[in-house]
Amino acid sequence: MGNYDEMSTARLTWVVLDRLVPSDDEAAARAALIARDPELAIGVATGAVSEDEAIETLRRRQGGYRPAGDAAAVRMLAVLVAVLLVLAVLAAALVH
Repeated sequence: MGNYDEMSTARLTWVVLDRLVPSDDEAAARAALIARDPELAIGVATGAVSEDEAIETLRRRQGGYRPAGDAAAVRMLAVLVAVLLVLAVLAAALVH
């Protein structure tokens, strides 16, 4: 990824909240995102909130934003299996 200062706030928010940042670069990306919100930046700097709490605050502000978790992965897998089953049935129907 690299230079987070040149990234738009929307893109940086997406990259950080969706955890698309390489693990060795995660701290820099999170810090860059927090720095763009003066209230959170002051809170983190003074120790009133942790960096994790600041990121969670940003996540809540996204209005319905939910990071992909185990439940989302299971739903996606179920949809994929269902699609594959439908395709298998259609392929079998075409062969016969």
